[in-house]
Amino acid sequence: MFARFVYMAAIGLLASFPPSAGASEREVRLDVVSLPLGEVVQTLSFMSGIPVTTVGTLSGKVEHWSVRESGAKAFVKLGDASNLFVAYDGSRIIIAPKQEVSTVVLDRGGRSWKTEQNAIRALFPLLPDDALREDPASGLVLVRGPAVFTKAVEDVLSRPQADSIKVIKGGQLEVLTTNNGA
Repeated sequence: MFARFVYMAAIGLLASFPPSAGASEREVRLDVVSLPLGEVVQTLSFMSGIPVTTVGTLSGKVEHWSVRESGAKAFVKLGDASNLFVAYDGSRIIIAPKQEVSTVVLDRGGRSWKTEQNAIRALFPLLPDDALREDPASGLVLVRGPAVFTKAVEDVLSRPQADSIKVIKGGQLEVLTTNNGA
C-alpha cells in the first residue's frame, strides 16, 4: 500500500499545470510500469483536468507505457496503445473499447460533405481517423463509435440545411451552422 502511495505521489509530481493553459493544453507526463487500464484513464483525467465519459468496460492492464503530450492528445496516445475509441468534444473525453463500438449509416441529406465534416470536426476536434467515412456515390456517411458519439453526429447530420447548433465548450457558447455556405 505504501509503495502505491509513493507511486501515485510521483505521478502527481510529473504533472505540469501551466496557469494559463486550458485543460486540453496541459502537458501530461506519465510513466506506467503496470496499472489497470481504468486507473490509467482516471490518472490522465486527474492530471489533465479533462473529465472522461467511459462507455463500456475498460479492462486489461497498461504495461510499460509512457506519455508526454498535451491533455487530450495523451488520451489519444493511450487509445492507440490500448485499442480504444477516443474522441474529445472540447470539454470532455469520450472513451470506449473499440470492440464495444458500433457503426451507424446516416444520410448527409444532399449537403456538401466538406460542410458536414467541418461541423462534426467543430463539435469533436479530436476523433479517430476511422470514425467518419463518406460514400460520395450514395451520399451516405458511416459513423463508427459509441452511442453517445454516433447520436451527436446524427444530430448534426439531421439538422435542416440552414439550421445552427449551439454548443457550450469550456464555458463558451459557440454556434455551428450546417448550411452549404459554411
